Amino acid sequence: MDTNRITAAPALAGEVTTFYAYDGAGARSRALAHAAWLLSGRTPGKTPVLMIDWDLEGPGLHHYFSGGQPDGERRGVLELFEDCRERLHVLGRAPADETRELAERVLDELDWECYIERVDDSRPLYLMRAGRFDDSYGERVDRLDWDALFCACPALFRSFAAHLTRRFAHVLVDCRSGRSAATSVCTALLPDKMVGLFTPEPRSLEGLDGVVRRALDYRCSHEDEQRPLLVYPLPSPPDGAAEARLGWRRGDPRHGQPGYQAALEKLLGECYGLAGVALDSYLDEVQLPQAALGEAMAPCTRGAERDRLGPVRSVETLLEWMEPGHFPWRPLAEVRLVQAVAALRERAGDTQAPPLARELARLGQLYLGQQGDELEVARRLEQHVIALEEGLHAMEEGRHTVRN
Repeated sequence: MDTNRITAAPALAGEVTTFYAYDGAGARSRALAHAAWLLSGRTPGKTPVLMIDWDLEGPGLHHYFSGGQPDGERRGVLELFEDCRERLHVLGRAPADETRELAERVLDELDWECYIERVDDSRPLYLMRAGRFDDSYGERVDRLDWDALFCACPALFRSFAAHLTRRFAHVLVDCRSGRSAATSVCTALLPDKMVGLFTPEPRSLEGLDGVVRRALDYRCSHEDEQRPLLVYPLPSPPDGAAEARLGWRRGDPRHGQPGYQAALEKLLGECYGLAGVALDSYLDEVQLPQAALGEAMAPCTRGAERDRLGPVRSVETLLEWMEPGHFPWRPLAEVRLVQAVAALRERAGDTQAPPLARELARLGQLYLGQQGDELEVARRLEQHVIALEEGLHAMEEGRHTVRN
């Protein structure tokens, strides 16, 4: 088997998700690697996932996966955009209304196979490295001017994302830390969604706040970029007792110390124009303990224990919001209800399905259209829907057994 060949079918209409952390590159990369591994196993052979190591100053995503070509042979992000730069130099600057055509022409001429490698034989998981780590790598990174590339062809990065999402269901970008032109490319220009990791360091949350606001401001102020950006904060709490975690999250009113939950709710409320945002359910479930993030990828690929505060379990729960595109302020009970109702409605289309299936799907849909805080009702309804879905599945299995 040729593991380096891209076997994904074109025209998938996938999406780009950037993983960003103002600091803590290791935690960011490991969270992305876990997410990529989980997503690529959703439907075996049919959910191709591409990881992109855009942290050119501190590359390392390739260390989490075995296989592939040696460091000095595999081209990546650096060489791809060096090639784009040379091609743009040859073609010259296009008029403002023709930059998309120019970008498409440049990208169509690339040999995509030489920048991407398959890193898992058991699932369609691919990687675009930061670049070819030869003796000239550092110097070449310094010479690549992201601002100049954007000025030469403003549509280049958006077209780059579109090229990839026609072939991969999920493109996960490992963005460099801090603030830079490369960071702006990864957070403002490329993604449909952004996962923002932060730690107890005050500068970590402040840095995430600034990058999120800048990305959303850019989307709102540029006519060609007015498209949604879903943001999913991902806390990596301090090690130790639960009191320390809770204190960091809720703050200490006695000493006038605000917690990160209030800061995130203010950030998302202001960015999305909402009067009130509640992240209680989301932050109850989604946390990445720093100690666990020090583990290598191997436990994940061998089916590690999914303890409630473990990295695999945390990322798995994050994907319940992120993959279907739910806002983080939507309660988990409702998120799961939406998914259950969608699955039930699909099965209810079967003419042999019981009338109760159609009625329960309709009831669930009616509830989802209501406003209010009826979470307990949602939980009970969710359990009914799931139970019925399991019953229908058992019926289908029984019919299949009878036929055989």
